[in-house]
Amino acid sequence: MNTAMARRLALGDRVVWIGKEAAHSAGPGTITRITAHAVEVRWDGGPGTRYRRVQLQYLRHANLVFGTMASEHKAA
Repeated sequence: MNTAMARRLALGDRVVWIGKEAAHSAGPGTITRITAHAVEVRWDGGPGTRYRRVQLQYLRHANLVFGTMASEHKAA
């Protein structure tokens, strides 16, 4: 895993999937395992999924995503 992704994601972080693929969970999940080549996420109410390095660009911290959405609603 590259250094930037390793710094951004940590074990136990709450994340959401930001992508166009419908096969992935739309709700929040928790990082349960990090290896040199993959990150495993346990989705709330669903199974765990392993993501390879190329897919990690679609994972975002849940508090950042939901915080941004809340601030947009307050401004409107």
